[in-house]
Amino acid sequence: MPHDPLLLIYGALVAIVTAVVAAIAARVQLLPEVIDLSFIPTGAGLGSLIFVFYGALRRFDPDRVGRLALLGTVLGGAGTAAFVVIALLADVVS
Repeated sequence: MPHDPLLLIYGALVAIVTAVVAAIAARVQLLPEVIDLSFIPTGAGLGSLIFVFYGALRRFDPDRVGRLALLGTVLGGAGTAAFVVIALLADVVS
């Protein structure tokens, strides 16, 4: 892995732009409905990216960054699922 922080920043920017373009294309229905953007995998992926980014900034060992990626995936998915359940319960109650 290169030690140039600009590559990390470029990669993060490309990922953000890709996610925004895909969301806009799905929202405006420029793409067919084959693309399914669901909340839980997206939250799991974002949680993983946040934890890996933190580990890379702190210059952790690759094994530790891998464990952070797994932890971020679990916490991001569980947090998103909890948010969806709370939103559904709030909509049912009100």
